[in-house]
Amino acid sequence: MGKALIAVGTFLALCFAIFGGIVYFTRDEDAVAVDAILSETISRSVLEAEQNGEPLDLRTVADFDFDRVLIFAPDTPRAAVSEALGFEFLGELRYTAESSEMFVFTNRGRFVRFADYRGRERFAGLERPFAYLDANDAVFDVRDGVARPG
Repeated sequence: MGKALIAVGTFLALCFAIFGGIVYFTRDEDAVAVDAILSETISRSVLEAEQNGEPLDLRTVADFDFDRVLIFAPDTPRAAVSEALGFEFLGELRYTAESSEMFVFTNRGRFVRFADYRGRERFAGLERPFAYLDANDAVFDVRDGVARPG
């Protein structure tokens, strides 16, 4: 009797492991949350750039590889963002009441990270509704509370 229970228990554990693996490896992300650490880093870096009189270079702020960044307002419809990116944007936009700009970083046409700007300074001189900047052009001059591409 004990051997039968062990065999049945082993079989059930194997079935759960297989089922868990199937669920894990075939899952699809429904939404991507804002990268809070990156958002705070961008917000702090804008303020520091203004205080130090230095340019804000997103390449030095980001600790990952990216070749382009799309910048847009938080109230931009997700469908419009997806169209501008050329792929479905899954970023979660509902928690952005204090945000003034959204940043979607891409590399080789693929999503990398998504952040928002939470500071008081404002961004100006960007194309609207979207500013698509190459990594080398993602440099801002921050003066008098305004960040402008520089």
